Amino acid sequence: MNDIAFLGDPAVKAQALARLRSHIAAGTFMIFPAWQDGLANVIGALVEADDKQAFAEQYGYPIALATALEMIVNAFKTLPAAQEFVEALLERTPVGADLSGVVSQALVFLLERPEIVALVAPHAQVEQCRQAVLGLHQRVIAGEEPDRKEWKSIRLASVAASDMIVDDASAHMASLIIESAAWPASMRSVLHDTLGACGRLESQQLMDAIGWTEADESRVFKIRDKAEGDGRMAELEGLDRVLALLDHDDPALARGFRERLDQFKKMGEVYRTVGWKIVDFIEQAPDPAGM
Repeated sequence: MNDIAFLGDPAVKAQALARLRSHIAAGTFMIFPAWQDGLANVIGALVEADDKQAFAEQYGYPIALATALEMIVNAFKTLPAAQEFVEALLERTPVGADLSGVVSQALVFLLERPEIVALVAPHAQVEQCRQAVLGLHQRVIAGEEPDRKEWKSIRLASVAASDMIVDDASAHMASLIIESAAWPASMRSVLHDTLGACGRLESQQLMDAIGWTEADESRVFKIRDKAEGDGRMAELEGLDRVLALLDHDDPALARGFRERLDQFKKMGEVYRTVGWKIVDFIEQAPDPAGM
């Protein structure tokens, strides 16, 4: 059976925790890079390479989870929070647990979030697709294997339904989440892509909350690029220079940009929430061996 936690071997779990903790103690555990010059993120710390397939194979985690794990960990933003999450993931994973339903559980959680339900409810065809995708993943959780033709059929229907939403940006983005989830949980990018779609919706909603537009974003880049050409405020660097330029050229835009920066600090809440839900799902995963 695939996706058996730590391949059913307590020694494999002990090895994983030892590798992680050695990097944390040495100060070489990082959010980036995966594996470079002795520095390692969650993948590199456990397999000593930038190799998600090896991570999945050596420790029994589903490949779709291994593929999405970096983006989940990155959302914790600070090293202490990222370290806490990764250590909890390993510690709370029971040796020998069947993890084959965990990715579908995570996708069901994302598709059932109240804000997604509310956004697609006015669009009957999209809502029908959401229910159908949920149904397929719930069957996977129950131990069934829906036919590939079923997945393809609902995926094509989801694409067609999302294409019909042309006057509601948030609802369209929500429909793309459904479209991204309309793949078997065994597909390596399904969780990564669905989370990415959730992240884009989150970003759009945060920007809408402060009235920040693409035109505002373009104006910031134009001011910055012009200064790169004429050398203005070259004594400053990075964000400090951008803010000083905006304060001088367009104070109202500068205020909006500062709000945008504050809002972006909140980004990643969906990733962090689903990360902890995945830990819960893993901890409660069935043990086929009855150990």
